[in-house]
Amino acid sequence: MELLQFRYFMTAAKYENMTKAAEELHIAQPALSQSIKRLETELGVELFDRSRHRIALNEHGRLLEKKLRPILHSIDGLQTELQESQYTANHLVRLNLMAASSYVTTCIIDYKAIHPDVSFILSQKEPDELIDINVTSMIGTVPLSDRNTVILEEEFFMAVPASSRFAAQPYIRLSDMAHEDFISLDKSRLIRAFCDAFCQSAGFTPHIIFESDNPESVKNLTGAGLGIAFWPIKSWGELNTKSAVLLPIRDPVCRRSILLTIYDHGWKNPAVRDFYRFLCTYSQTGSREG
Repeated sequence: MELLQFRYFMTAAKYENMTKAAEELHIAQPALSQSIKRLETELGVELFDRSRHRIALNEHGRLLEKKLRPILHSIDGLQTELQESQYTANHLVRLNLMAASSYVTTCIIDYKAIHPDVSFILSQKEPDELIDINVTSMIGTVPLSDRNTVILEEEFFMAVPASSRFAAQPYIRLSDMAHEDFISLDKSRLIRAFCDAFCQSAGFTPHIIFESDNPESVKNLTGAGLGIAFWPIKSWGELNTKSAVLLPIRDPVCRRSILLTIYDHGWKNPAVRDFYRFLCTYSQTGSREG
């Protein structure tokens, strides 16, 4: 049985007249009759009651028509669905944000204003084959290529309570913070490893009185003046409080690179490739850096 046979049957069932059905199908009437007869032979039942001048669906024919109608309707819509699926896939960007999530979210908002038809899926996990672009951070030397780009060099400031003896200073040396109480992200966050490394290079292990996997909790507690915290200035922006102040760190320089990686399958997608290039230039052309 072939799909064309079923289509011929459905047209014959529509008119219950071989001549009219053949005219609509633009085939000869004997060819249509032979196709219907072959279908009946393959199914093992007759589908029409025949008289000399007309045909009429019998109970087998009515059952087949009922079953075929939704199937053929679905097949007829398949091309459109596949084209829409391809369009969606070609206009979808899958981003993994291991760093600078607030910054990248702002980039997405600005990009969507220019390209409203592009959709995004955001995740925060170890990169896998479903990711188009990965955003992470590193300290030290960063390997670069056309698929691996630093989009930001970000300084860490130290947020200290306004009542702290350090608050009036123009900057701090990290070693002076050795006996202070730290508020920090927990060890599930890459930024925590960087901050611990900064402290180790200054000769101490930070005394952490509160840690969380939620940056907003760290920001709010620090803003309330309950402890000191490393503050990635471009990702987190300025402090909007009088209870704490941000101070530059001069010794050692505390800095990280925000690294953007596009994977091979993402590079093949024009929308992903365009957004990658947009991210690469956003820090120079964007309206916001926080």
